[in-house]
Amino acid sequence: MKLPEKEKTKLLQIEGELTEHAFPPQIVIETTSYCNMKCSHCSHVELERPKAHMEESLFKKIVKEIGGKSPQSEIWPTFYGEALILGNQIWDYIDYASREGCENIVLNSNGRLLDRANHFDRILNSPLKRFILSLDGFSKATFESIRIGGNRDKIYSFLEELLYRKAKLNREYPVIIAQFSKMKENEHEVDQFKMYWQGLGAEVKIRPKLEWASVGSIHADNLDHNPDFRIACPWGNNTMAIHQNGDVVACAVDWAGKFVAGNAKENTLEEIWKVLSERLRKYHREHNWKSIPDICKGCNDWQTAGADYDEEKINGTRPFWYKNKNQNNSAEQNLLAFPTS
Repeated sequence: MKLPEKEKTKLLQIEGELTEHAFPPQIVIETTSYCNMKCSHCSHVELERPKAHMEESLFKKIVKEIGGKSPQSEIWPTFYGEALILGNQIWDYIDYASREGCENIVLNSNGRLLDRANHFDRILNSPLKRFILSLDGFSKATFESIRIGGNRDKIYSFLEELLYRKAKLNREYPVIIAQFSKMKENEHEVDQFKMYWQGLGAEVKIRPKLEWASVGSIHADNLDHNPDFRIACPWGNNTMAIHQNGDVVACAVDWAGKFVAGNAKENTLEEIWKVLSERLRKYHREHNWKSIPDICKGCNDWQTAGADYDEEKINGTRPFWYKNKNQNNSAEQNLLAFPTS
């Protein structure tokens, strides 16, 4: 697919609003690399690096630095795994991060384990700003052909129950978001999906399909694989992604760890962020495409910048780049980025 001119215009605007951050504004922390599903648009089944839970001491080291240096940075305590596999430990981690000063914590899940380990109560009593359920289909046939290993009716009922309990308790946070990754297999169900979940009190996020840096077998028809232009990647510019062993990789789509800038056990996040600036972000913003990391050279996921969210109703429940997107452009106000997972 060739990128339409309007998409090029949007991407160029996004690139023009990128800025160099002294500390990563979004940090993805892989609390576990285990997953309990085999989704058709995910490369987890091809994962060759070890599957393990992150050591507790490492998680605490990471969030302590974030809380001390950049409390408003978004923390996503999951990456290429399903965090609810950790049971109550994931909520203990999230509570710890909050006590250390982290103010902007977001969790996404496939929802399969929501009825276990007291998750409903822990979610609704947690310091989360957002809780995102990745669903990707409205009908049972579409859902289960994409989210392989998930029972559509059970997972839908879990989210319905969570929304009911939240309304009964009159909780403001966390905002509950139903996420839909749009692809040719499910795009005909977008409107039904939106209407259903908005009617039950959820917010809806529609994001484009990714290829996860094109290092696995996932192919996205919505991407231009021979683009005649390129922008500095919003993923690489705005995210720090940390694997369960502490490796800090290229960005939040470098699931295989093809580029490693350092290890969070051995260095501070601030130190590794500077390495990423010199070895990755600098070359992207200079359009020095020959010098960008090899993983970036074959990646087209930069084209997916800018997820479609409902209008923000509760303050602080959108990514840092979203909140001022309708205001006049400025380097400080308008930091458009990417559709996080």
